Amino acid sequence: MRDLVCLFLLGCLGAASQAATQPEPARVPRCDAQALHAPDYQRSVDTVRRLPELVAWSRSHTFPVAYGESLDQQVALEGRCYWSVSVYANTPERLELWNVFFVEPKGKRVLVQDPESGDAISLQTWRSQSVKS
Repeated sequence: MRDLVCLFLLGCLGAASQAATQPEPARVPRCDAQALHAPDYQRSVDTVRRLPELVAWSRSHTFPVAYGESLDQQVALEGRCYWSVSVYANTPERLELWNVFFVEPKGKRVLVQDPESGDAISLQTWRSQSVKS
């Protein structure tokens, strides 16, 4: 009986030490807020409005610039929450998408949706690709 108890205790200790050495699963943030009326989203739009590329693009045509607040939402990218900020030219026929930006709620990091792959790329990569086009 004592041998059985010892085996049981050794098994418990082994399972506990194995559990302690396994890495914890990566925590995925819950990023499911809608943009409509969200103050963080408005700050993200302001971050995009200040981009020199947006300023130049908006001056390159006569159409009003529109944002996709009713469609935009938080998304999880690279283990962080970002606000999607869709930017359109509001033409008489339709809204024409210019770009989709992903902005961290505090506005410190901005990614851009690659128009060809749909992947989120860094602002620097997007800028270098824009120069080549």
